[in-house]
Amino acid sequence: MQHADSAPLRVLVIAQYDPTIDWVEAAMQEQNFRVIERVDSVEKALRDIQKTLVDVILADSSGDGVVDTEWIRSVVIDHGVNVLVMATKSEMDFIREAMLAGAQSFLLKPFDTTELFRSIAQVYQLGLQRQASFAKVTEENPPAPSGKKAHTIAVFSPKGGTGVTTLAVNLAVALKQQTRVPVLLVDTDLRTADVDIFLNVYSKYSILDVIRLDQKVNPELLKSVTTEHATGLTVIRGDSRLQFVEAPIDPGQMGDLIEEIISSWEGYIVINTTNSLDRWTVEVLDLVDTVLLTTTPELPALRVVRGFLDLAEAESDLTGKWQMVMTSYQNQKAMRMSDIEASIRFPIKATIASDPVLASTSINRGRPLLLSHEKSAVARDINALAKQLVEAYPQPATQAVGRKNSGSAQDLDNQQEKSGKRFGLWQSITNSIRLPAGQNG
Repeated sequence: MQHADSAPLRVLVIAQYDPTIDWVEAAMQEQNFRVIERVDSVEKALRDIQKTLVDVILADSSGDGVVDTEWIRSVVIDHGVNVLVMATKSEMDFIREAMLAGAQSFLLKPFDTTELFRSIAQVYQLGLQRQASFAKVTEENPPAPSGKKAHTIAVFSPKGGTGVTTLAVNLAVALKQQTRVPVLLVDTDLRTADVDIFLNVYSKYSILDVIRLDQKVNPELLKSVTTEHATGLTVIRGDSRLQFVEAPIDPGQMGDLIEEIISSWEGYIVINTTNSLDRWTVEVLDLVDTVLLTTTPELPALRVVRGFLDLAEAESDLTGKWQMVMTSYQNQKAMRMSDIEASIRFPIKATIASDPVLASTSINRGRPLLLSHEKSAVARDINALAKQLVEAYPQPATQAVGRKNSGSAQDLDNQQEKSGKRFGLWQSITNSIRLPAGQNG
């Protein structure tokens, strides 16, 4: 692997002595990587990057100080160095923390040389793309003193069964009903994407189609690849067939897409996420203005959400980004609100009433609760939450985004004609997500 100027890629390794690390170091040298040094601690690595240029830090969990992931944030932000961490499957908590701190990717041991070289290449190329993108945006779009900006709201839960999609869909509808501004609902759940089912809408293009287009998102492109619900809500659907792929998109692709959507939209953006803290979900949570963290009033769910709050350092955040929403709430019949807040050591922003029969009926009919049962307790609570958000984050009224044919949509049509039936076979899926040329290590 080399730079564009043909110089070998400079890699710094952090690891204790281990035969596996010896093999990694030898393999990289054989492939013309330049291993700057191999150190056994983060402290030594930080000293080294002060003295010499480093492109990628390859950090094994065995290294002294590596699992204390705060150093990653400093290295990425202050020094512009890309970080790739290595760990075992039993160390997934460390990997999650590392990704939240800014690591671009990870390797699960054991791995082979193909995975090693590919991951290093991905991390390096991602760093180059982000630098180039930032430079271009800064040059072409200098920050305006009072420019308009979409307010982004992600609905997330670290535990399944808390009604994330139900809340995301109905909240988007409520925002649209209560305001005169455009509302965009984006389904970034790459495992169980079903926003289109909840709304009973058909969209020709999915979020993966937009990523595969490999074209910067702008208002015209959004007009072409979104669909409009009867409420006036604009939707980018997910693709449920991605659940069969282990890693459906490359690191950074989701983050890049969401950044471009934010810059192209005026109004509110509501993002439905998965309950897995995978790398693309982390990218979404890092970018949005508000995260509605959902939980239910049961001890297992509360324990999981307490752990996530610690992981996200939510208590020390002073921006109000992290907001807790209690779903399936039964008016303190099971647990008192004060006991719940004491248990998770975090305030509850809003509660959503429990009505599983009503929710199931709404989903099966493809009609949001705010339309099918607008006078229900659930609809009332979601409307109240939307009102809080509108009052806290008002958006100026703008003309809603309409859709029309454009060259971008035609490009998507051409791609689909060339590939035949989309996602009909496993091979079709894997081909659609392969690395772009020049990134295969």
